[in-house]
Amino acid sequence: MTIQNKIEEYILDPDEPTNSFAVGYEYELIGQYASAMGYYLKCAELTDDDKLAYECLLRKAQCYNALPDRQSHFKNCCLLAIGLLPNRPEAYHLLSVYYEKSEQWQESHAWAVAGQRLNGIAKGDTLSTFVNFPGFFVLPFQEAVALWWLGRFDDSLNKFKELKSSGNLDNVYAGHVQWNIDNLEGRDADAEAENVITDKDVIAASMMNIGYISAKDFKKMKELGIDSPDEYLALGGNDE
Repeated sequence: MTIQNKIEEYILDPDEPTNSFAVGYEYELIGQYASAMGYYLKCAELTDDDKLAYECLLRKAQCYNALPDRQSHFKNCCLLAIGLLPNRPEAYHLLSVYYEKSEQWQESHAWAVAGQRLNGIAKGDTLSTFVNFPGFFVLPFQEAVALWWLGRFDDSLNKFKELKSSGNLDNVYAGHVQWNIDNLEGRDADAEAENVITDKDVIAASMMNIGYISAKDFKKMKELGIDSPDEYLALGGNDE
């Protein structure tokens, strides 16, 4: 169904919340974020369905995330969503990823752990649209990533191993988990990449672009008695 069809349905019944959501989602898909957020807001105000209102808030968060300099609005939408349905995991994950990308590892770790502890949804209880949440496994994955950057290497390795043995990973995350296990156990996960990564932005971890220093640098870091990858990079430990 095209956006024109969705708009026509909305015109016929503008007070039906799902019609506002449908039009908003179509506008979001074509990058018309301001229009999309207006319809999401209307949907959230009209609906008595907390789950739908929650999804509107996360869709607004995604719109803000696609715009420059809207981080405070993004976080506010996530926090409002958590306040509405604190037992759902998606908003916790979005916040954990946000703090990971800004290299605030304690905050990233805290939100990932909170999302796991407070999760109360049944398996298969998903939202109607994708909000960068492929499955509950992403929260323990975020926890493991943050533990690594906090210098808690054994805890990180154990968490990655738990994820691997869970059997719940999709193919993409299964590869990320194995890559990190190899690195943490001293095997070079990037055997063909002998050159050391020097751009900190490239090695910064994110949900869509997982990256770390190589196993070679990891060994050197431990030999130097450095616990934090951030400290290692700041000291120029990866300079040839």
